[in-house]
Amino acid sequence: MLASVRAGVIAALVTLASAASFAADKPFQRDELADGAIKLEAQIKAEAGTVAKPLAALRRDADTALARRDFRAATQTLGQIVTVAPNEAANWLRLARAVMQIGPADERERTTLLERASVAAYVAYQRAGNRSEEADALVLLGRTFAERKLWRPALDSLQLSLDLRETADVRGLYEQLRDQHGFRLLDYSVDSDAASPRICFQFSEALAGKRADYSPFVAVAGEDKPALSTDDKQICVEGLKHGERYTITLRAGLPASVKETLAKSADFNIYVRDRKPFVRFTGKAYVLPRSGQRGIPVVSVNTRTVKVEIYRIGDRNLIDTVLGRDFQTNLSSYDLERLGKQRGTKVWTGELKVEPTLNADVTTAFPIGEAVGDLKPGVYVMAAQPAGPKADNNYDEIATQWF
Repeated sequence: MLASVRAGVIAALVTLASAASFAADKPFQRDELADGAIKLEAQIKAEAGTVAKPLAALRRDADTALARRDFRAATQTLGQIVTVAPNEAANWLRLARAVMQIGPADERERTTLLERASVAAYVAYQRAGNRSEEADALVLLGRTFAERKLWRPALDSLQLSLDLRETADVRGLYEQLRDQHGFRLLDYSVDSDAASPRICFQFSEALAGKRADYSPFVAVAGEDKPALSTDDKQICVEGLKHGERYTITLRAGLPASVKETLAKSADFNIYVRDRKPFVRFTGKAYVLPRSGQRGIPVVSVNTRTVKVEIYRIGDRNLIDTVLGRDFQTNLSSYDLERLGKQRGTKVWTGELKVEPTLNADVTTAFPIGEAVGDLKPGVYVMAAQPAGPKADNNYDEIATQWF
């Protein structure tokens, strides 16, 4: 008895190992569908119970139900068929097609039916014994994904089907979905405020990788080999100049990480504007010397005047400030106003004159001693921004130096 049980377990394990090996050979793999296949098969067996009719009779019943367009009844009978003959891919494919044609009662049932059809089609694909069966299952799988708006797996399954068997209707569906939802250019952005500006193009899918050579697919008028960089779904033309206009072409064939390339070339004529007026500090914290020159470096771009406010936080509120969430961070106008009312005192407000160079970072030392005079012990907060109209949003961060 024990020997027969062991033999049965070993046979089952061999069968499972063979099935897993067979499935692993298939190029289209989806973990969620593989998990769903196990659950669906168990559910169908439970619903079917003990099947009394022979397979031929069940097929006739299914044909009759399908002829009457009673897809719910057909689905029940086809469930019994896959229970009796689970390894025949055609049975699972018929089941998936029948489920797809059931008119759902509501959106929730529609989702459930589409998921079940996807899993049944996936089982048909995994158990298919020839290229024709695989192609049929992949087409149906692609259609179920498209109905569920899962565009990438829909495109991948349809593409694999076309690799197995080229047909006009599947090709038409694939090209339509690829044009609308496949690898394509989405938008571009101009990083004009960087010291070295760049133009970046964003795509719908990750690019082929940093080791890929994109120079044949990106042309910049007047440059033999533009400097390029890639990051996930973006490719950038680097090393540009402010105040210049660039004609850039992205050529068809630009590769992606998926098995698609850019379908159409795209031409752009893009102007890189001058940098916006900007102010920043060189570090988070600054400790002034007890004696000697007391200057805090302020870095500015394209502004002749920097508006400066300085607050002092004395001993009484020092611990709470140092332990607070905003210590050594950039503050907003609202934060500064609250600081002045609750914890500190404004000790100076005024302007710092700057000698700007167009689009360059200019560092100017702010003379703390001359501006504030005698500095009492404590933590100081210095906020700086380009002079001009005040921003509408009081919650935007301002360059802040704690010292």
